[in-house]
Amino acid sequence: MKKRIITGTFIFLVTALCVLAKLLPHDIGAYIFDVFALAVVIVAGFEMSEIMNKGGKNVNKFLTSMYGIFYYIVLLICLKVADFNDIIWIEMLALIAYGIVTFLVEWIKAPKGSLKEHFNVAVNTLIACLYPSFMFCLILNINHMDYFVGIRNFSLMFVVMVFAISMLTDTLALFVGCALKGPKLAPSISPKKTISGACGGLIGGMLGAMLVFLVIKNVSGLATMLSQYGLAWWHFLLIGLLGSVIGQAGDLFESKLKRKVNIKDSGNLFPGHGGMMDRVDSIIFVVVFLTICLTIITM
Repeated sequence: MKKRIITGTFIFLVTALCVLAKLLPHDIGAYIFDVFALAVVIVAGFEMSEIMNKGGKNVNKFLTSMYGIFYYIVLLICLKVADFNDIIWIEMLALIAYGIVTFLVEWIKAPKGSLKEHFNVAVNTLIACLYPSFMFCLILNINHMDYFVGIRNFSLMFVVMVFAISMLTDTLALFVGCALKGPKLAPSISPKKTISGACGGLIGGMLGAMLVFLVIKNVSGLATMLSQYGLAWWHFLLIGLLGSVIGQAGDLFESKLKRKVNIKDSGNLFPGHGGMMDRVDSIIFVVVFLTICLTIITM
C-alpha cells in the first residue's frame, strides 16, 4: 500500500506540473504538455502491442509505438492549414495511410510471406494505433484549442477537465466502493468493482466538471467563454456525468482486454499501479468524449 501511495503521488504531481505548465507564456507550456502526452502515447502503444501479441495477433511494435510521433507531425501541419473540426478527419485519413505504410514495411521485410499475413499485421497494427494511441492523441488537439478560439487558457480549462473527471471518478469510486461494498458491477471482467463504487464515481465526475465551471466563472478573462459559447452550469454537470460513465466504461474495456490474454496489468512501469494503460484507460475515453463535446460547442 505504501508503494502504491508513493507511486500514485508521483504520477499526480508529474501530471499536475505538466498541465499547469500551460500557464507559461508564449505557448511554451503547451509544448511541454505535448511532450508529456506523447510520452504517454508511446509507452501505452508499446503496451498495447504486447497485449495483442500475447493474444496471438502479430503487431509491428515499433510502428505502433511511434504512431504518436506521426500523429503529432500531422497535427502541427494541420494547425497551420486546417480548422479545429477538420483535424480529426485529417488525422483519421492519416491513420489509414499509416496502416498502408505498415503493410508495405511488412512486405519489404519479408517479401516471400503471404499477402494475407502482411495484411493481418497491418490491420492489427492499425487497431493498436487506434486504441490507445489515436484516441489519447486527441488531447493534443484540445491542448492547442486556444489557437482556434482566441481565448487564452480555454484549452487549459478543458485539459484540466479531462483529468478532473477521470481522477475524481476513480477516487470516489474507490472510496465509496470500499465503504459501502455491495453487488459487483461486472464480476466477470473486474471482480473488485461494485455498483456502489460506480455510483460514487458518477458523483466524482460531476464534481470534477463543476469545479472547472466554478474556476471559469470566477476567474477574470475566462468567464467570457461561457457567454460566447452559451455554456451554463448544467452543461458542465452533464459533461461530468456522461464523462464519468464513459470513463468507467473505458476502464472495464481495458480490463476485458487484459482478461482475454490472462494478464493482471498492462505493464510494470508504475510499482503498485501496473502499466501506463492501467493509468490512462478511463482518461482515453474521456478525452474522446470531451473532443466530441468541444467539436459540437465550437461548431
